[in-house]
Amino acid sequence: MKCKIDEKHGEIKLQPHTLEDLWHLTKLIEPGDVVAGHSERRFKTRDLTRPESGEKKKVFIELKVENIEFAEAVNKLRITGKIRSGTPQEFAPTGEHHTIDVELGDSILLKKELNVYHQKVLQEALKKSKTQETTIIVIDDEKALVSELTSNAGVRFIYEIRNEANKRDPKTFDELKKKFFSEVLKAVQTGKENAVIAGPGFARDNFKKYVSQKTPDALKKMSFEATSSAERSGVLELLKKGVLQRIFGKQKLSEEFELFEEFKKRIARGELACYGQNDVEKAIISGAVEKILVADELLRKNKKAQELVVQAEKLGATTVVFNSEDDAGKEFKHFALAALLRFKTYS
Repeated sequence: MKCKIDEKHGEIKLQPHTLEDLWHLTKLIEPGDVVAGHSERRFKTRDLTRPESGEKKKVFIELKVENIEFAEAVNKLRITGKIRSGTPQEFAPTGEHHTIDVELGDSILLKKELNVYHQKVLQEALKKSKTQETTIIVIDDEKALVSELTSNAGVRFIYEIRNEANKRDPKTFDELKKKFFSEVLKAVQTGKENAVIAGPGFARDNFKKYVSQKTPDALKKMSFEATSSAERSGVLELLKKGVLQRIFGKQKLSEEFELFEEFKKRIARGELACYGQNDVEKAIISGAVEKILVADELLRKNKKAQELVVQAEKLGATTVVFNSEDDAGKEFKHFALAALLRFKTYS
């Protein structure tokens, strides 16, 4: 996610790079907010013989949000509301309804006042974008295309590695094939912390076999996926299929489970943990809180919970927001607000 905040004018420029970025925007954008972006709008003609006819015109529209929908099947965020302004004005009449479709790489401008919950959503989105910086290599028998997914620039295509091995020349085939795989492995090792290797045929699997024999530990940072091509379109295919979201979503879920299990163990032993608004507030006041655990639904709606999070962070605590839609979050929702403590407090 690329994000630029203009606090003076209360504006946030956002550019999603992954499906998970789009999902974060559904939590950030709410009815009543103002969103502006480029779109297309059908301009109806006066052709009475074709009442449904109309030409699509490119427009820039600012609308007051009424509904937000993550259309996962088509990898779009659909933001619907009434038009406040638009250019060209003749194609975007004020007061009419319109839907802005936000796809990967599209930029929108959001106008709203950010509370603590919104700030946490943005922090989480940007943190994930940073940790999800990934080397992506699409490979076939002829070449490997090396690219990177970065938090501030989206997908960046870096260079291409050619495979000079030719089956018509059996004397050099094996040697040149190993050289090709060696160069691909070097691209992985010198790239980002995580790597996705993808492609349409056997080259991907043969490379995996090569790595397992050469340096098996290197496989720990790699994920292997199928794509229909080893071109740029193959990289974009990975993003649109939500492959990266699935890979890194598992990591986030694992972190939440581990933290929740630690909380439950401490509660069972009666050690260094508490839950409920009153007990958590007392622990914050005493400076005992190490981590605040809070359900996203509570943080979104409860002003007191927002105030407690701010107060705890000022005293050096860190905050973990549980996603109410995943398994750990669903179970934690019964506690809603909890804390892991540095030292025991007494009522």
